[in-house]
Amino acid sequence: MNADAHPLDGGLSGWCDLPDSPLAPSVARRWVSAILGSWDLRLPPASEATIAMLTSELVTNAVQHAAPEARGTGGIRINVRAECSMVWLAVCDPDPTLPTRRAPDFLGESGRGLFLVDAQADRWGAVQHEGGKYVWFSLDCLGDGRHAGEASPTAPPLTAARPMP
Repeated sequence: MNADAHPLDGGLSGWCDLPDSPLAPSVARRWVSAILGSWDLRLPPASEATIAMLTSELVTNAVQHAAPEARGTGGIRINVRAECSMVWLAVCDPDPTLPTRRAPDFLGESGRGLFLVDAQADRWGAVQHEGGKYVWFSLDCLGDGRHAGEASPTAPPLTAARPMP
């Protein structure tokens, strides 16, 4: 596993390469919690929990749904950024197939990941690139412990990415 963190103009940024294995979601949750804690952002506990849960969902999707021909061509990478009152996170994988949100079967064992991302993130989307795709979310975190969807005028760092329908 490789990881790095550094100051970004007006914010902080870090990345972590993950193994393409069932352990990746757990590693991702721990790494994201540790990196955000090291940045001393003073996030409300509910926002920290939401970021960890959404990270786990996106990494789980990357592990479970990447096309078999894309496996072995590259791993999964997380990129996290913090600017002002917003945390932005992307999960990159080598499969260019964009995810599709489906109606959740609440009695089924899977299929709720993107439903949860859509319900909990302030913004999210997916973007194809030459090496595969990345699926991202952002969360506006205010210092008084509230979670606000429209309270921040800050746009996601990648303006080319549009929220999924």
